[in-house]
Amino acid sequence: MRPTDLSAADGYASVIVPMLFALASIATVAVLDVTAYFAAASRAQSLADAAALAAVAPEASNGPLRTGVGEAHRIAAAGGGRIEDCACRAAREHSRVTTSVEVPGLVIPRLGAGRVTAEAAAVLTRPGGAPTAPG
Repeated sequence: MRPTDLSAADGYASVIVPMLFALASIATVAVLDVTAYFAAASRAQSLADAAALAAVAPEASNGPLRTGVGEAHRIAAAGGGRIEDCACRAAREHSRVTTSVEVPGLVIPRLGAGRVTAEAAAVLTRPGGAPTAPG
């Protein structure tokens, strides 16, 4: 048997392995950033839902200094977000809240998506009554 001549393949591994490592690293960062973006979007939606509910909750207006708007801001801040817009007035049975959350990551925030927003609305329905139309 003749030994196989490998002289033509010498050095390929020293080029291919670092390239594959770089591609795997870039793919990993991209997957982690996209995952972080979707996690932030989910958190923003959860905060918007909770803030909208807090804005119309009857308990929110029972305290001496508590208002629906104040409760919405408190909920958003406790969850690591902020209220961008709150269409909630005292003694109203409906609210519409827009919240935002900072997007963590290496690439996506640098591309201009540093915050993600979400909107939610809530309508208070009293027992035995029909909900009022938001407006």
